[in-house]
Amino acid sequence: MKAGVVYSNFVTTVSPRHATEAKDQGQGFGLEPTLHIHHQKYGGVVNGIDYEVWNPELDRCIPFHYNIHTIDDKYHNKRALRGRLLIADNEKPIVAFVGRLDPQKGLELIRHAIFYVLQRGGQFVLLGSSPDPQINNYFWSLKRQLNEHPDCHIEIGFNEELAHLIYAGADMVIVPSRFEPCGLAQLIAMRYGTIPIVRETGGLADTVIDKDFSHRPLHERNGYVFRDYDAAGLELALGRAISCYYEFPEHFRELMKNAMRCDYSWKNPGQDYLNIYDYIRDK
Repeated sequence: MKAGVVYSNFVTTVSPRHATEAKDQGQGFGLEPTLHIHHQKYGGVVNGIDYEVWNPELDRCIPFHYNIHTIDDKYHNKRALRGRLLIADNEKPIVAFVGRLDPQKGLELIRHAIFYVLQRGGQFVLLGSSPDPQINNYFWSLKRQLNEHPDCHIEIGFNEELAHLIYAGADMVIVPSRFEPCGLAQLIAMRYGTIPIVRETGGLADTVIDKDFSHRPLHERNGYVFRDYDAAGLELALGRAISCYYEFPEHFRELMKNAMRCDYSWKNPGQDYLNIYDYIRDK
């Protein structure tokens, strides 16, 4: 890896924030001095997602298509998700986690979020699996513990069709990662008008703008962010999201529209890479 950095024309990570974290904040795993020496040919470009695959207007895996102008149709998918997973059909928000059950993803905070959401009057849906048998067994035990709960469903495994339905049917997605070079869950969620609740790290920090504590214009704010990797930090962001859903539904709807307006296709990163190639060629 060091030789690659030294002899390459340019080095990229999958987000600007992660580029900084790798160089200056202990995520370089010993490569920090090398990245400092070669900082002039080093940077980050946020990943994109395929908008032909992840698109609520075209998605073959969801029963009801919608866009920013027909956002009410999203709630038909919410009912379909509840029917599919046999959870109660009510007015509660659905909070979801979709992804690998890996320590990087913040397993302790995912577990905490499940019980916190249920306590705060929400529903929780989880779809994920781990190559580690101990982690899988732990979440299987959690599934058995909550199996009869009307507001919770835990699905251990990988199911692409169900993942699409969860993104379309959930109101919020949590991504409480310890570290996250880019992250795709928050990008997919925003495309479907599902509000991301993320930890301020790596690509999550680059792509999710906090509704309440950002200096960015209101129309650019698209989710909720917390900084500290602990239960209190998670509750601060998740609690604000649930409160907004219940107490200020019109604000929550505007946040959904803000998220759907974001462009995280390959259009912008594609141009960024072209600019890098031009920079290399001109040197």
